[in-house]
Amino acid sequence: MDEEASIILGDAIAFCQRDGQDARLINMLGQSRAISLTEDTLTIEAPSRFAIAQLKKHQPTIEAYLEEIAFAPIALDIVAPQGAATESAAATAPATAPAASPAAPASAGDVPTIGHQHSDVSRETMAPLPTAAATSTNAPVTHMPIAHDATTGADSGIAIKNTLSADDFRRMMNQMKGGAPTKSTQAATPASPMPAPTAPAEQNTDGAPLAANSKFTFENFVYGPENSHAYRSALKFAALADERGTCTSLFIYGKSGLGKTHLLLAIKNELAEKSPEIKVKYANSQAYLDDLMTEFDRQKKSNAPIMQAYHGVDVLIIDDIQNIIGKRASVDYFFQLMDEFIRNNKKVVIAADRAPKDLSMDERLTSRFNAGMLCLVAEPSYEMKYKILQRYYENTIVAAPEAGDDSLLAAYGGDGGHLTDEHFKHMAEVSGTNIRELESFCERCAGEAGDREREGGELTFDDIDAIASQYFDTSAKKINVQTVQSVIEEQYGVTHEELIGPRRNANIAKARHIAIYLAIEMCEMTTTAVGAEFGNRNHSTVSTSYKKVQKMIQEDRTVTEDLKSLRDKITLRS
Repeated sequence: MDEEASIILGDAIAFCQRDGQDARLINMLGQSRAISLTEDTLTIEAPSRFAIAQLKKHQPTIEAYLEEIAFAPIALDIVAPQGAATESAAATAPATAPAASPAAPASAGDVPTIGHQHSDVSRETMAPLPTAAATSTNAPVTHMPIAHDATTGADSGIAIKNTLSADDFRRMMNQMKGGAPTKSTQAATPASPMPAPTAPAEQNTDGAPLAANSKFTFENFVYGPENSHAYRSALKFAALADERGTCTSLFIYGKSGLGKTHLLLAIKNELAEKSPEIKVKYANSQAYLDDLMTEFDRQKKSNAPIMQAYHGVDVLIIDDIQNIIGKRASVDYFFQLMDEFIRNNKKVVIAADRAPKDLSMDERLTSRFNAGMLCLVAEPSYEMKYKILQRYYENTIVAAPEAGDDSLLAAYGGDGGHLTDEHFKHMAEVSGTNIRELESFCERCAGEAGDREREGGELTFDDIDAIASQYFDTSAKKINVQTVQSVIEEQYGVTHEELIGPRRNANIAKARHIAIYLAIEMCEMTTTAVGAEFGNRNHSTVSTSYKKVQKMIQEDRTVTEDLKSLRDKITLRS
């Protein structure tokens, strides 16, 4: 059982590194030796008696990770190093308490790092951790490169790969009990570490355990007009994944942080749950490039076929391919891989920050991707941002397990406070369009609300604005004419058809003049371009509207104040 014990210990160390646990804890675990693994207990040998006492302090955290890795409660039994004095070992006996009395599964409330873990997996890019890293006893963790779009001060971006799937773990436990081996629904994975020259087979994992990706499901995806086509196409792809030759390619493109990776992982998780017999490989661009370079180095020594973990699957999912296309050393092989999948009617899902025609790809691939399901994910509108904030608050912040009485969170006094519908509306107005930032913004606002409530007050709009200023740069926002029109329509109570149509009654005409004026002032558009957005009016008509508002400003000071208010609303919604 030493190999299985080493594997699970290595995964636990990797989880600690991912969540930014204390470096001393990580080092002590790294120097510990896995002794044995039973159905409910992992026994490790600490490097010193001092390490036993330190590991004991972090035991609830470690056991929570073990439960997440093994899909079942696992107690941690820490024993003294061999050769330690008998009386010294006795002094550290409390560290082995889980062996004497079964430990209850650690709750999320007992482990304050679990919340951090949740926010970490919500990052769009996820880099797989090599299996070999998790099987090493002395150095079980390899620090993966941080995702290309990670911001300064953000989480490490390290994602963890389970070396044991849920099926493999249950089969292993059944064998330990003396039962007959159970048939796994996934391709078999050797329990022992894979030798360096052999590429491990992908088993519906992407560098993070399914439990860590549970947020990324179709049920949790907030969709609206901006992304409904991509959402429906992803659903269709997943539903028909087992029908060869049908829906062979899905290409989702859009700016960073708009939900592309959520949809890719939702497909992977849906197939892992509903169709585990389908072999799926997920990789972001960095993971793909790392794998390719490793395989090239291996091929120089063995001359064996490379990237079998990619060629041998039924569904290939690649994220952020713009980073692959931009590297000459890898682009040719990527084209060959894509061409093979498309020629053999195998399934491919691709995400990028722009459309195929703008990626300088091989013309044949561009044509084939354009012939498949091609979907744009656009920036969320005010209404969609409101829905995203509300859903995230209800499903993640409010629904989080309550802290136990002896937890650090309980000692702190709780976390998120109460957010009202008015709060959500204002948050949607002052926030940007990056969904990852929206979720973090919501966390901050809820935390600030909790602080205010403990002081006997409540969260104000000024508090929200102060937090928003740390996340979003309103001075750099690009204003589009549709936002201008939407704000004016609400302010003057006119429909979009009336605003851009031919009707000329006083209220509609005034709204139209002001909308045209603000579009010219705020959208950096020519009068011809503005006219095209207002019922194809010509340059002269647009100029006349602009001059009328200028005259209104000179004659009535309240118009200036009204325009300032409208500008603020437009800026906040952009």
